[in-house]
Amino acid sequence: MNQYPNYYYQIYSVIGNHKMVLDIFNRGRYSFMPHLVSKKNFSGHYWQMEIIENEKAFKLTTTVLGVEMWLDTIDGGIFDGLLIAVPKDKYSNRLWKIEKNNLQKHSFKISTFLRGELKYIDLYQGGDFNNMPYLSSESSYSNQYWGVERTNDEIFEYTF
Repeated sequence: MNQYPNYYYQIYSVIGNHKMVLDIFNRGRYSFMPHLVSKKNFSGHYWQMEIIENEKAFKLTTTVLGVEMWLDTIDGGIFDGLLIAVPKDKYSNRLWKIEKNNLQKHSFKISTFLRGELKYIDLYQGGDFNNMPYLSSESSYSNQYWGVERTNDEIFEYTF
């Protein structure tokens, strides 16, 4: 995957024959939690990848309701293991890694460490958390693959 630090990205997965993009709930019970939606229902949460060179990993950020948020995980409670976008002061400094799928071009596993164990971003299919990503251990991972596409939206930093 070519990484262009000055562009936004769209993260997606294919379910059946449908390309679904990673979006964020803006309100309600699942506020600030990511979920997959069809492109026509996409609300515009693009992702910025901040590469951490010495870790060979990255941080993911997006803007939710005008606030810069970092992709993190919920640790404990009924939402344990689900992903969430949090503001910088609540961010755990979670790093994400991408592992290529050698069988399918442009598809990746995305992983992180939680409580010292390697976890992969998987996807709930059905139930209350339908189409919501969560962290799965390697033994129960469904081989959910993700795609990352650069958008045409360039990131401009302003200094005043």
